[in-house]
Amino acid sequence: MKTTLALGLAGLMSFSAFADSDNSPYAMSLIAGLESYPDSEFSSMSRGGGLSFIWDDLRYNNVYQLDTNYFRVRGTYYYERDSEKYDEDRFRNSMDLRFNYQRPFATLGAHQDYLLSFHGRYEGHYNSQQLEEFEQLAVAGLSLNRRFSDVNHYDLGLTLGLGYSEEEKDDDWPREEMGRGEEYLNRAGFGYFFEWSNKYTFAHSGVQLGAKWSRFDGQWGYDADKFYTMDRLTLEVVTPLANQNNLLHFMTQYISRDYEVDLLGFEDTLYRVAVEYVHYF
Repeated sequence: MKTTLALGLAGLMSFSAFADSDNSPYAMSLIAGLESYPDSEFSSMSRGGGLSFIWDDLRYNNVYQLDTNYFRVRGTYYYERDSEKYDEDRFRNSMDLRFNYQRPFATLGAHQDYLLSFHGRYEGHYNSQQLEEFEQLAVAGLSLNRRFSDVNHYDLGLTLGLGYSEEEKDDDWPREEMGRGEEYLNRAGFGYFFEWSNKYTFAHSGVQLGAKWSRFDGQWGYDADKFYTMDRLTLEVVTPLANQNNLLHFMTQYISRDYEVDLLGFEDTLYRVAVEYVHYF
């Protein structure tokens, strides 16, 4: 799906995005994207497409309610046209699983307008993000959410928790050039997780602008004094096509990882751009 076609589809919307919509949590999506490691001269510009199956109790524009359980589950299969060139064993297909649970249990503030929630999540990535052979992150903690609303809506979310991370690299260069074994490349341990989420939704059109920054800081439980940190910045635009059951999603993402030593011979920084069509049933 080319960007010009996506923009043309977005122009088909000619009436309020809130008409003829229901609250079904089940959706499917089609994804087209690009990703690369610009700091590596041997890295490919990976192009690919994917299919996602989604269960989202919150949907994209709803607000959390007190004493209600919210599940957000997403499974994605992705196929790359150009996989990482500097890894002979690199497969073209990858899979991702994301699971979020949130339950608001208390209100805070002078007007009881902040919601305090239990928060849990799991992210598992197999052969995803080019150099990642396998990665998983489990988090348990608390979230604070508030919607600031007049005509349009601004949603603020903060999450703080404890997490367990496991990461396995899949790249030939460290083994061939640095003599690093597979176990040396891998990481597993515990740390802190923080996420700051911002969404601004235009009430009449339903167009939503989003910015999200998350960080995992692995500081204990790692072997041989290792450590691992991951920063992920996501910028996105969601545009309803006729109603809230058909969405066009534009996303750009920056992922940066840091270790106690140089594992790759270049900065472990990944850039992504993608466009996605989402249909709720």
